[in-house]
This record gives sequence, C-alpha cells and structure tokens, in this order.
Amino acid sequence: MVDIAQESFVATSLFFTHVKSDQERAAREWKQTFVDVKRDLDLNYCYRRVMNATTVSQIQSKLWIIEELNNLNIKPDCVALLGGWYGNFLVQLLIDEYDTFLIHNFEIDEDVKSISYKFNKRHKDRKKYKCDILDVMFKTIYEKQSKNGKKFDTIINTSCEHMFHMKRFVDLNGYGLSKPTYVLQSTNSNRYDDHINCVRSAEVLAEQSGLENILYCGSKRLHDDMKRFMVIGD
Repeated sequence: MVDIAQESFVATSLFFTHVKSDQERAAREWKQTFVDVKRDLDLNYCYRRVMNATTVSQIQSKLWIIEELNNLNIKPDCVALLGGWYGNFLVQLLIDEYDTFLIHNFEIDEDVKSISYKFNKRHKDRKKYKCDILDVMFKTIYEKQSKNGKKFDTIINTSCEHMFHMKRFVDLNGYGLSKPTYVLQSTNSNRYDDHINCVRSAEVLAEQSGLENILYCGSKRLHDDMKRFMVIGD
C-alpha cells in the first residue's frame, strides 16, 4: 500500500474527481510517483515536500484558476508556468480543460524536474509538458518558446510570495513575449521562511506586477485558512 498522509489522500481524491482524460493512467503514474519518492534514497528527503504540494488548499487554488479563466473566456494554449513546483495538479487541469498545446514549467529546485516528470509522464510523452531549471527572475524565458512557432500566450505564477515583484520578470522579458495573459497568485501569510514577498491584498499584487490591464482581482480563503490573492491581466 502507498504510504500517503491523510491530507494528501483527500487532496488526491478531490483532484481525481476533476480529471477528465486518461484517468487510469494518471492514477497509476501518481501512485508510482509516491512509491518512488518514498523508496528512492536520492528522493526520499523530498517526500515531505511532495506531501506539502498535495494538499486540499493546493488543489483549491488551482481550481480557482480554471474557474476564473473560464469566466473570462481565456483559453491558454502555450503556457509558461513559473515556479510550478511538481505541476501535479495544474498541468492536468489545464490540459483537460483547454487541450493546452504545451505547459513549460520553470523551476529553481533541481529535484523538481524528475519528480514532476513522474507525476506528468503521460503529458511529457506527448510533448505537452516540459520542465527546465531556471531562475526566472534573473534569466529570460522567451528564447525557450516552442520550436513549433508558438509563443507563450499565458504566464502563470502561483508562487509570487516566493519571488521578487513580477514587474521584474515582465521587464526582463520585454520584447521577447507577445503580450501574454498573466495569472498571478500570492498570499498574506508569512508563516513560512521562504515567503519573502507576501502581500496584504490582491490590489497590491496587481501593483507589483506592473500590468496595464487588470481583468480579474480577487481573494479566497483556503482550506488551511490561508488567504490567497489572484490577479489576471495583460
């Protein structure tokens, strides 16, 4: 039997009620990921972080993205995911909802890549998901755009509390991106040491982004009682 924390079990169960395609393969890959991370000595220290990435609050925040994108009639096709961690929830949700052409995850954590490929093996095999180790606040991503001629039309960052203001990213990539839609999330919770850029409101998050056109600006109280803020704009 797979050893999985109760919170992660509940979150996984909730997630699979929203999986619309290839459920059996997805379930097998998820199970194997938990087994591998727990048993592999090189990955075992990541187990707690994988559990932290698989919570009810994590799936709630990702479903919120889908809800508001649908309300705005935005259909992401080529996505840059900034600090997307393992991509365990959002990658599947985006592909199921929009048949997204490509989701490219940019992370600074070296261990994320191999584990995210375990969670998303089916999407990696179909060339719909890839992950690169890159600090997006110091290096540009525009040259990583699809070799098929598709530019990133959507930039998603659900980890703004871990990074510099998003305006830094926007300015850094400048002319290399063709006015994509930005989906940004942050929090006012400073309970974690790596929350270096918390905000007190969605309006402050919007101000930090430097985006000219704000399409959505809101907040949500999550299962863990953390207040989450989201801004969508271009």
